[in-house]
Amino acid sequence: IRETDAIVHVVRVHQDPNVVHPEGRVDPLADIATIETELIYADLEQAERRLERVAKTAKSGDRRAIVEAAWLEDLIDALERGRPASAVPAPPDAPDATRLLSPLTAKPVLFVANVDEDTDQVPPSILEHALARGAAAVAVSARLQAELSELDADDAAAMRAELGLSESGLRTVVRGAFSLLSLVAFFTAGEDKPAQSWHLRQGMSVWAAAGMIHSDIQRGFVRAEVVSWRELVDAGGYAGARDRGTLRLEGRDYVVADGDVITVKFTP
Repeated sequence: IRETDAIVHVVRVHQDPNVVHPEGRVDPLADIATIETELIYADLEQAERRLERVAKTAKSGDRRAIVEAAWLEDLIDALERGRPASAVPAPPDAPDATRLLSPLTAKPVLFVANVDEDTDQVPPSILEHALARGAAAVAVSARLQAELSELDADDAAAMRAELGLSESGLRTVVRGAFSLLSLVAFFTAGEDKPAQSWHLRQGMSVWAAAGMIHSDIQRGFVRAEVVSWRELVDAGGYAGARDRGTLRLEGRDYVVADGDVITVKFTP
């Protein structure tokens, strides 16, 4: 879990009596507090072990180790007081200290409220908690999603429409995670190869996207053909998109938009 980019924290909100809670109650905030406390304890143990190693190096006069050791002491103090690692940013003289420790309570969090089938709203108490923590929150009914998963695509879509749901639970969670991490998705696709999805940070260029596909493509970048996936589908393919003028050429500084389909022209 320390290798992840973010944490998805599923919280019970539903009142289904057939799902037994270990403590015999439904209290989302108490459950959240339990998990957050466990994560703090895990970070505290990790930080104390790291401090033992760094302190030895600091005794030799290593400036970077001295700074990191001081930061670890502050971090341990904060964790002991019940504060998350995100409240103690790494110092400028040791900017990679957080990355080296990889504390769980410094990671972005997406709360997923597992709600009853008759609602798609996150309870205000969870929203307030998420806001206070700099986190995000979405609502999904796991039971409803399990029922929908047993239907074919058309029937599932019809049932969601009847219930007033605009998207699947999976899409809700993925969209929430992308927003939390400031990511956009782009695609590569050709007449003779399957479509593939990629993701990168919002605001990054098509040149950076080319590097994700392959370093050789980035190195020999000339230009990129870009069209949104919806325009490509509506046009019936690349030929139709060219005829409609929706397929355009972009230079290396073009900022990739969510849903772009990109074909990079490059010199080998």
